[in-house]
Amino acid sequence: MRSSRFQDKDEGGFTLLEVIFAVAILGMSLVTILGLQIKTIRLQQISNRTTVATLLAQEKITEKMIEIGESESPPFYSESGEFEDEAYNQYGWEYTVTATEAATLYRIDLTVFWDEKSKSAQGVTLSSFVSTGSGL
Repeated sequence: MRSSRFQDKDEGGFTLLEVIFAVAILGMSLVTILGLQIKTIRLQQISNRTTVATLLAQEKITEKMIEIGESESPPFYSESGEFEDEAYNQYGWEYTVTATEAATLYRIDLTVFWDEKSKSAQGVTLSSFVSTGSGL
């Protein structure tokens, strides 16, 4: 006769190996999800900065267009600076005014950036044309 302790081998529990594999799979999944979440947060920050930079660029280029449009002969120059509002003190701007083939038409290129070192990669550039009052 067999002993009762050998007859009840199938008690419905998990083996140590199955638990280790389950924990390993769960750990890898959580690391992947966490990595995706961090990437999503970074992309959201870039999106927010780009949106703010675009709005600031629209405001600044409108100011410069009004300034140039009211002058008889605008100077050709480049200028740069920072925004006065404390909420946007991490953003900087620079613009260039150049002449076109038309006598009273000028081109404005304005860049708003949030990283001084890589302005082109971490910024927004808008270009527009404006006519001075002398040709009207």
